Amino acid sequence: MTLTQQSFVESLLDSLDISIEAISLYTSPYQSGIHIDSIPMDGTIPMAWDKLRLQYQSLVGSLNWLAHTTRIDLSTIVSLLAQHQSQPTQAHYHAATYVVKYLATTKNLGIYFTSLRSYTIESFLYFPLSQSLLSMLDTNGGPQDATLQESNDLPLFVSRSMSAFYVDLFGPLHWLSKHQSVTAGSSAEAEIYATDECVKFLLELVQLLDFLNVKEIFMPGMNVIYNDNKACVNWSKTCTTKGLRHIQMKENRVRENVQNNFVTISHVDGKTNLADLFTKEMKDSGHFVELRDMMLRPRLVP
Repeated sequence: MTLTQQSFVESLLDSLDISIEAISLYTSPYQSGIHIDSIPMDGTIPMAWDKLRLQYQSLVGSLNWLAHTTRIDLSTIVSLLAQHQSQPTQAHYHAATYVVKYLATTKNLGIYFTSLRSYTIESFLYFPLSQSLLSMLDTNGGPQDATLQESNDLPLFVSRSMSAFYVDLFGPLHWLSKHQSVTAGSSAEAEIYATDECVKFLLELVQLLDFLNVKEIFMPGMNVIYNDNKACVNWSKTCTTKGLRHIQMKENRVRENVQNNFVTISHVDGKTNLADLFTKEMKDSGHFVELRDMMLRPRLVP
């Protein structure tokens, strides 16, 4: 079963007067050399700014609808664009229209579900896995590109990591890409926050499946969450180390559920971590397409 929103994409293209025939192939929604969080404010006059803000909010809203329903590949870029809805610039709007042009060349992609599906990636782990539920998480460990700063001082609130996870149950079931609410002091701490988000969703999911009397079919035992940070994997099985003593109490939820045998955190190589798609403005187009095509497929036309 394939779910696409091709007609919605085509309507969005018409509203922006973008001709598909005039667009070359866009392999990713990210512009080379342009980082969303690094775009400076411009000198837009107040009246023009009000109009730009409404146009930008409308466009990001449309992209957000796609990112949360069938277009997994837009999750990160939309999350970054959404952070600037109150004070967008022409450069932000241009970045958003670039995403639409990417959609024009990939408008028939969508999520799909099948009981015959298997993964063919290999690393420290071998796929397909024996269990039906697949959970992977990742973070980018800081700002999108700290090297672009003109000084050694990072601006406040932009150095927060992205929390990301991906849950697959015969197809893309749920995914998340968002800035963390606090600034993590280390990559391990950022991974712990993302792990907590993933565990929180799995706890909600198991309650829903239990209510539907299908828990034993889809989540019968311990659930494995794959993570590419060994410090976080080790942390989940032991007490908090001295270097991480400032972690909030709520993060104990992870270790408690490990102790209760509800989840276990296992290591996976970074290149084969599907959640890597949701953590940063990916500049390696080949890697982006490889991960995207593991979750999305074109709508089949009879």
